[in-house]
Amino acid sequence: MPGDIATSALARRVNAARILAKLRERPPGRAEMSSGDLVDATGMSRPTVHAAAHHLVELGWVRETTDRVDGRLSGRGRPSRVFSFVANAGHVLGVDIGAHSVRVAVADLRGVFVAEARIAFGDPSVGPEQRIARVRKLAVEVVRTAGLRGEQVLAVCVGTSGPVDADGVVQQRTGIPGFLGVDLRAALARDFAARVCVENDCNLALIGERWRGRAGASQDVVCLLAGERLGVGMCTGGTLVRGQANSARDLGFLSLMGDYSRDDGIASAVRRRGASLLAEVAAGDTPPLPGAPGAELRALTDGDPRRVSASDVFEAVRRGDTGAAGALEEGLEAAARAIATLTMLLAPELVVITGAVAAAGDVLLPPLRRRLTELVPRVPRVEASPLREQAVVTGAVRLALDTAEKDFLDPLAPAPAA
Repeated sequence: MPGDIATSALARRVNAARILAKLRERPPGRAEMSSGDLVDATGMSRPTVHAAAHHLVELGWVRETTDRVDGRLSGRGRPSRVFSFVANAGHVLGVDIGAHSVRVAVADLRGVFVAEARIAFGDPSVGPEQRIARVRKLAVEVVRTAGLRGEQVLAVCVGTSGPVDADGVVQQRTGIPGFLGVDLRAALARDFAARVCVENDCNLALIGERWRGRAGASQDVVCLLAGERLGVGMCTGGTLVRGQANSARDLGFLSLMGDYSRDDGIASAVRRRGASLLAEVAAGDTPPLPGAPGAELRALTDGDPRRVSASDVFEAVRRGDTGAAGALEEGLEAAARAIATLTMLLAPELVVITGAVAAAGDVLLPPLRRRLTELVPRVPRVEASPLREQAVVTGAVRLALDTAEKDFLDPLAPAPAA
């Protein structure tokens, strides 16, 4: 008898998991499946489908309705039982902490974003305690904006620069002042009872690109996060490359290639070279004539080198400024050398440029591709991310969803709202 009971319980769990998987596969606009649909999709008998679906309804993961329209039967005879996955039975939280800003997103269990927010740090050198306090405050506010209680958040994922150990502690100096040795998991766990995972931002950008970006169909990918600093996420054969101590993204080899380093992000390098160009123009006896090198950049910045941004350089290139084009090509050199080296080592089929600079893909990609043809014999496909500055928080949401699935959906634990 005990063996029969155990076998029956296991069978019920397996059947319920199959039903739940089918319902979760449905797109938001076609979420419902009738009993007949589930019988066809799983090959199980109708009574077995009903028993498994009823168990999921009791757990709070599935909703049952009938095929009635405005209180009337939509067809003749007995109404069908219709089931759908309750995507708002739980939510997840993704956090992207950078040197200049923090971005937070709350999503339901289909990955649909229901609330987002971003704040900038007026002083990028703000200390770790104050930075984390602002991150925590924003995370709690966004959850409340979504109309949720803390216990309805099933998992939290935090992204930050630098290698992060299994306990969520930053292990090396990063671009964020004072973050070395900071325990981000413990910091966010103060506000949320859910499991908190911490991951490198470049890895999360790659996860985001493979989920909803440019790399969905690619197994061998290099994702270059290339704003103020250069960082890289890599996967081969569909598997994320972590290396020892989760430090496989170290681009320190750039320092062996002359005056280049991981601090030469595309945005920062282009901005510096644009400012140098404008300083040279300003040193001239007369303003440059229309069409002369630097003329468009000067017009965009009122001739002030201190006002030059990477976006100004990109726009000047679009307007045909040959001086700005030269500054852009020089600013891409570190990124090109990093991609070339990784291409020779990993032979990726795709390189994705992500982060805010991806918005300038129309002017970035042509010179970058040309430079790569000079550096490597076989140039991979190079694309700009459609996620742009949302790549890291998108990856954080995806990893939080994976965590929630392991903790709640896979073991068929009761939903918090049940």
